[in-house]
Amino acid sequence: MTGAADDALAGMLAKRLAGVGPGEAWPALVAAGVPGLCVPEELGGLGLPVAAAAPVLAALGEHGLAAPFLESCVIAPALLLSRRTGAGDALLRGIAAGGIVAVAGLERALRGAVSATPAGGGWRLDGEAKLVPDGASASAILVAARTEGGGSALLIAGRDQPGITARAYPTIDDREAADLLFLGAEATPVLADATEALQDAEDIALACLATEAAGLMRGLVEQTLAHCRAREQFGQPIGRFQVVRHRLVDMRIEARRTGAIAQRAIEALDGHWRERGRLASAAKATAAEAGRFVGQAAVQLHGAMGMTRELDAGRFFRRLTVIEGQMGSAAEHRQRYLKLAA
Repeated sequence: MTGAADDALAGMLAKRLAGVGPGEAWPALVAAGVPGLCVPEELGGLGLPVAAAAPVLAALGEHGLAAPFLESCVIAPALLLSRRTGAGDALLRGIAAGGIVAVAGLERALRGAVSATPAGGGWRLDGEAKLVPDGASASAILVAARTEGGGSALLIAGRDQPGITARAYPTIDDREAADLLFLGAEATPVLADATEALQDAEDIALACLATEAAGLMRGLVEQTLAHCRAREQFGQPIGRFQVVRHRLVDMRIEARRTGAIAQRAIEALDGHWRERGRLASAAKATAAEAGRFVGQAAVQLHGAMGMTRELDAGRFFRRLTVIEGQMGSAAEHRQRYLKLAA
């Protein structure tokens, strides 16, 4: 997408998401026609690269809205397009139409507890996948599972088929996750060796999470600025106090710093694997550290009500907290950055 197209998409989403509350983001995105951004045109999508999803992620962040967009509309298509299959193409058509696909095992720390074994003309899944976003409500699940040789396979399993049990629970960022138990569940293979495809998907997820985090920080800065202009102490708005003004400037700097490295990481996704991985890890480490600073500063400047569910700032803070722990810590990604830069 061109810069003008990005701006047009961002403007359209700002209107669509204005006034949308938690839990209402996904219908708004479906109505806007964005689930098929990364799905090939012949399957009902727009056939755009991952970078086209950046304005959507930024808009979700700026409005503090949680949705299955990243997993279902960005990560799942990237994995399914790594090797085209009939079952995968059918799933992509469903995504373009607004269907939700969960991804189990994208995070390495949560991968390996599910095994994939050839059985007859297909495969079977056994084990438990923990903390799968939208795992109970998705129509299908993409599963990264351990094979007998110690590698990772990628398979498709229908959510309601026999052999799959879900235990759903809410997460602190207004989403739903589930622990999925597989007991001899039939699955359709996409890749028998998905190691490279999963690494590509990890870097995509890291860059996308940093993009969303930058949007969340921008939203928090604007909310905190408005609060500091309205709240008074000693007969004047607290936003006039020098220490508060300095803190707001620091918050804005961190938001812009995260946005800049996230943009570089998004742009590098089609480049060399080493540069892609280096920038993806740099973006994740920056988002984690900056997000903690901006979130804590916003809560502090809002006072005790900053953590309440009645105030939007608390929702933004909780989502930043979740992102901080996703796909590895800041320390882990600093180490990966140094390794790839050597």
